[in-house]
Amino acid sequence: MELKNYKLTIEYDGTNLHGWQVQPNGRTVQGDIESAFTEFSPEQKIVLIGSGRTDSGVHARGQIANIKLATKMLPDEIRKALNSKLENDIWISDCQIVDDDFHARFSAKEREYSYHITTQFSPITQRYEWWVKKDMDTDKLYKCAKIVIGDHDFTSFCKANAEVKHKRCIVFISEWEITKTGFIYHIKANRFLQHMVRFLVGTMVEVARGRMTIEDFEQFIHGLHSTLSVFRSPANGLFLERIIY
Repeated sequence: MELKNYKLTIEYDGTNLHGWQVQPNGRTVQGDIESAFTEFSPEQKIVLIGSGRTDSGVHARGQIANIKLATKMLPDEIRKALNSKLENDIWISDCQIVDDDFHARFSAKEREYSYHITTQFSPITQRYEWWVKKDMDTDKLYKCAKIVIGDHDFTSFCKANAEVKHKRCIVFISEWEITKTGFIYHIKANRFLQHMVRFLVGTMVEVARGRMTIEDFEQFIHGLHSTLSVFRSPANGLFLERIIY
């Protein structure tokens, strides 16, 4: 049978998952989907390539992955077969055949994330929002968000041992939306570093709560701050929304 390249669109609730990448202990998105593939295609080597890693507790509405497979099954039959094997916190929403040179990670041009904050605690939404108890200065949030836009070295806003060649990212959209119960931060960039959105959001909130200044935030963006540290927001408010090719 001919080897074909399949593109998967994946949704998941990251609450009980140890992130995207396969781990020796604990469930992961990649691990669960690869195991599901193995059940109905045991004779093939299963290698699922994701558009990028998400951390433990982070959710996704539009994660993308690709896999090369030789099968007589139609794409929608693959989707249904996978969903029948997966637990209910992971869902394959689409499966389609793509060109052989399509690569979920390297073919991606832009990525979109959202981060959800609530100022009103709810046991129903606590898995999907960061509850910020103190008042925030909305104007400061807006000003910080504008500073993020552009081509910057985000060394200050990523995990110290991030395994990447460089830490420059081009941010196209960075804006806050006010909701009935809090705020949503929207960001689109060509690439993201590990923990980058969580560090940006956490530090912007520190500015909005008066614990840092806008000047402090701007110095972080330019890698000039030597006395303060950025603040990382919790994983539960972060959603990978969309990958653009």
